[in-house]
Amino acid sequence: METSEAPGIHSVGFSQQDAGRAIVEHLLARGRRRIAYAAGQLDPRVLQRLAGYREALRAAGCHDPALELLTPGPTSLALGGRQFEELLARHPDLDAIFYCNDDLAQGGLLAALRTGVPVPERVAIAGFNDLGGSDQMLPPLTTVRTPRREIGERAAGMLLALMRDEPVADARRTVDLGFELVVRQSS
Repeated sequence: METSEAPGIHSVGFSQQDAGRAIVEHLLARGRRRIAYAAGQLDPRVLQRLAGYREALRAAGCHDPALELLTPGPTSLALGGRQFEELLARHPDLDAIFYCNDDLAQGGLLAALRTGVPVPERVAIAGFNDLGGSDQMLPPLTTVRTPRREIGERAAGMLLALMRDEPVADARRTVDLGFELVVRQSS
């Protein structure tokens, strides 16, 4: 799900760093300045999104490393809720949270409802991947839509061709399918 220019590597995906930067630039354009990054799993893609987050905030002159909550282990709605509560308790001036994926962000939205924190008036919330249900949250979740199905299909075709020692249908070693910022009411 990411692109690579490393020699001898074939890849199908998009720039995770560019996508992370795009969602933070959206939050900045909405006037947010105290933007946290809440993550779990901490795989290379999550860390590339973090790099985009940092890049956008540094360019805007408002990066604060204390607003990064990186939790190893699997992600879940419950973890997203705990991260929401912990971030707001530690940083009452926080005005946005960019979650590394939608299940965490959905958990954050549920915690906001449970604790009476108005979204987006008090704190904006954004996720990543546009998972099922993100458009049905209260409020609907702003996120990054990723072409996961197409990535899987194109990568599988590429892998099968390579395994058969056949030419790859797309002669490029790196296929960038892009991403889409989906702005909904949570931001």
